[in-house]
Amino acid sequence: MNYGGLFESWELGVAKKVIDDYRKKYKCLEREGFDDLLQECLIHWLDVRDRYDPGRGASKNTFMAEVIGNVLGQLAIKANRDKRKTIYESVSLDEPLNDDEDSPTLKDRIPGSEDVLPQIESELKIKLSKAFQKLTPQQQKLCQLLGEEGLTISEASRRLDKHRMIVYREIARIKELFEKEGLKDYLK
Repeated sequence: MNYGGLFESWELGVAKKVIDDYRKKYKCLEREGFDDLLQECLIHWLDVRDRYDPGRGASKNTFMAEVIGNVLGQLAIKANRDKRKTIYESVSLDEPLNDDEDSPTLKDRIPGSEDVLPQIESELKIKLSKAFQKLTPQQQKLCQLLGEEGLTISEASRRLDKHRMIVYREIARIKELFEKEGLKDYLK
């Protein structure tokens, strides 16, 4: 890449060396294009190179390497954060792959899923049924009001003629029971 004389050859050399080192150290940066990382680092360096102070005891090469290392470190943190975020952006197996209504779903494309998914669903229904049976009648009614009927906690407390704090305590007890039954992931 030609940067139109904005950078000296030593600056390009330092940037490339630091980027190589960081790409080996952080696997998430290996997926990024080398030229993209180089451009990102050089743009930042262009902005901060005037702040170099020779009185602080570091050479200009060391200062640049530190600046570029900080940029790459922040990019690695962001890439890891974005990677962790994707687990919360799941897609339903029943959602069509294309915009067509007749489009196949993910479930259709997973070999053997037609055998496994119904089994998992039936096991989950059994677990939920057993946990629901362990609830008191008042807790079962509260689940029905909040879940099936979609009421808010205030509306449910009025319907049950109970103070909201009592409803909150009952919800905490229900959550505790579901967690003991291994159903924590199915709580709202």
